[in-house]
Amino acid sequence: MKTKNNISNIFSIKILSYLLLLFTSSLFSQIKGKVLNNQTQKGIPYVNIWIENENIGTTSNEQGEFILKPNQTSKNIIFSAIGYETKKISLKDFNKQVTLKPVVTELNEVTIISKKETKELSIDKFKKHKINSSYACSGIPWMVAKFFPYKKKYEDTPFLQSLTFLTRSKIKNSKFNIRLLSIGSDGKPYKYLYDKNIYGVAKKGKKYTKIDVSKLNIPFPKEGFFVAVEWLIIDSNKYEYSYTWENSKVKQYGVRYEPSISSLPVNNNENCWIYSKGFWKKNWKNSKKALKIYRGKYNQLAIELILSN
Repeated sequence: MKTKNNISNIFSIKILSYLLLLFTSSLFSQIKGKVLNNQTQKGIPYVNIWIENENIGTTSNEQGEFILKPNQTSKNIIFSAIGYETKKISLKDFNKQVTLKPVVTELNEVTIISKKETKELSIDKFKKHKINSSYACSGIPWMVAKFFPYKKKYEDTPFLQSLTFLTRSKIKNSKFNIRLLSIGSDGKPYKYLYDKNIYGVAKKGKKYTKIDVSKLNIPFPKEGFFVAVEWLIIDSNKYEYSYTWENSKVKQYGVRYEPSISSLPVNNNENCWIYSKGFWKKNWKNSKKALKIYRGKYNQLAIELILSN
């Protein structure tokens, strides 16, 4: 038979367990931290940070600071930045700061020739008025990449001169990052061709955004290479908007991080890649609800590449 004292004890234990659960939940509802260079102890800007195998993440600000909101079931945090090791840390072991080790990118040996810049070659030029679809970021770290295969006709203009995107932005001077990667034995993006961030700045509206990379002296790899766009989930890129569903007057609110990067419809996804949850995978086919010219096709980043000698 349960006595009043026993019932009281059981009730007290349940209350204590509930309070512990609430306390644990509050611990993991939001974490603040800073990413540091382990050699200089300075903050690392624009580090891609996400929860392993989940659609939860953020980007560190210019001082390396970040705020992350994991789930109760979240286990590991992953930190990725160009020029640094990728690091995985158990959520329970995280203690406000994480240090990343700088790594030196080992580029393939190339024959040094003098740059003349008297010739230019355009690859995959596109027209603004023919593009009606874009990739966008709602606050989850991800990247979109396009593969450029090498062709013999590039021999006379072997250096990367510039990259041009079609961007759409609701705010002034939204910032995004570019990663240039080699191709791995499995066909996926692999090592960096350049070990520092390459920033693009998109003006407000629908604009051509050109990034000059001529001073980096990067030769077009004979194996081909990937151009990847990385969104920066930072306050200066944040755009808040309102909308209503069809047949409803209730106002809804949303957030996205500018800019949107335009895409073209292609018949196969051979050169179209997505980076999400820590993995590279081929892009998916558009549904029947997509715009007519994109329906049943794949979205590929609209990038014009200029080569020079």
